[in-house]
Amino acid sequence: MTKAKENENKIIAQRYSQALMELAEEDLTKEDIFSQISDIQTSVNNSEDLQKIMFSPVVSDDEKKNLITNIFSKTINQTILNFLKLLIDKDRFNIFNSIVKEYRSEINKEKGLLDIKVTSAIELNDNEKAMVKVKLEKTLNKKIELEWGVNSDIIGGLIFETNDNIIDCSLQHKLQEIKKEIMI
Repeated sequence: MTKAKENENKIIAQRYSQALMELAEEDLTKEDIFSQISDIQTSVNNSEDLQKIMFSPVVSDDEKKNLITNIFSKTINQTILNFLKLLIDKDRFNIFNSIVKEYRSEINKEKGLLDIKVTSAIELNDNEKAMVKVKLEKTLNKKIELEWGVNSDIIGGLIFETNDNIIDCSLQHKLQEIKKEIMI
C-alpha cells in the first residue's frame, strides 16, 4: 500500500472513529463500544474464512451483512451492528482495524495516555517490555499505551512510532546513516 493511500485510509478511519465517539454519547459508553469493536476485530482477525468472505469482491454486501448479523447480533449492541453494516455499504470494512486503532487512540487521548508502537527485531519478553514502558514513561513524563511489533529486517534496536512521529533507533537505520556519510 502506498504512503498516500495509507494516509487517506488513516483520515477516513479517524472520521469513522469520531462517529463512534459521538455514538457513545447517545447510546453506549465509550468503553462499551471499544470492548465490542475489539471483540469483533479479534473474531475477524482470527478467522481466515471470515476474512475471505468479508474482503471478497465476489460476495455481495447483503450476504456480508447477513453473515455479520448471524455472527454478532447476540453479542453486540444494535448500534454497533448498524455501524458494521454501514461500513459494508460504504465499502469501508477493509479499514475496520484502522478504525479500531483510531478509536483506541481517541479514548487514550481523553485519558491522557500516549499511544506508542514499538517495533523490535525479535519478540521481547514481558520483563523487557515492562522495562521499555517504564523508561518511556519516565523519559516522556506521561502514561503510555504500547503496541508491540516485530520486524527482523531492523537487525537490532527499536523503532518508536506515535501519531506521525517516528524515532528510529534500529541498527538498520544506523547502518544506513553510516552508509550515507561514507558516500558523501
